[in-house]
Amino acid sequence: MDFKKLRDFLARFSQRSAELAREGAERLTEKATAFSVINKAKMEKKSLEHRLDEAMVELGGEFYHLYTEQNLEQMDEALKPPLEKIRELRKKIIEKEIEIQKLYEKYYPQGIDKEKISVLKEELERGGGTIEQIVIGEKSPVIGKKLKSVKLPKEVLVGTILRQDKVIIPDGSFAFEKGDYITLLGKKADVEEAIRIFNPPEEKQTS
Repeated sequence: MDFKKLRDFLARFSQRSAELAREGAERLTEKATAFSVINKAKMEKKSLEHRLDEAMVELGGEFYHLYTEQNLEQMDEALKPPLEKIRELRKKIIEKEIEIQKLYEKYYPQGIDKEKISVLKEELERGGGTIEQIVIGEKSPVIGKKLKSVKLPKEVLVGTILRQDKVIIPDGSFAFEKGDYITLLGKKADVEEAIRIFNPPEEKQTS
């Protein structure tokens, strides 16, 4: 395998990956308002649920009053308003749930496009390399460590990192956290070794 070509390719890929990450970051900035919209919709749903609880209590109180007064003839007519109120509130809650789901689908930030990752992986594999994405597990030895202090194989590159809703282009001072979604690329054997460094396989216990 021609490592010079692989390094050149990694350099080009790193630039493309950074461009994709910046695009993602720009989308996050543009959609910052959308998160407040989602939170507002959630609060509105909570308010509707609270009003529904109150309406249920009101209905129960009205029913108890009519029952104890033995005023059963007027029960159907008297319970119509609170029942209608409950139906209307339930309808609004369902509508609000649909609204929230649509907002998440539209605005929830995504990492690097999976289709683009697939294309880049094919390009790498033609040169004897690969690209993999892993999640830092809770027992990973790199948690809290800076990238520059983690001894990785020579022919591997740490690409963009997704942390919750943030796309990060790491430098040497970047410190890993549990749940970080990491892109690794380079020579296949070195990428596989890097994966074992980030998430070592559990040792089998001997009896």
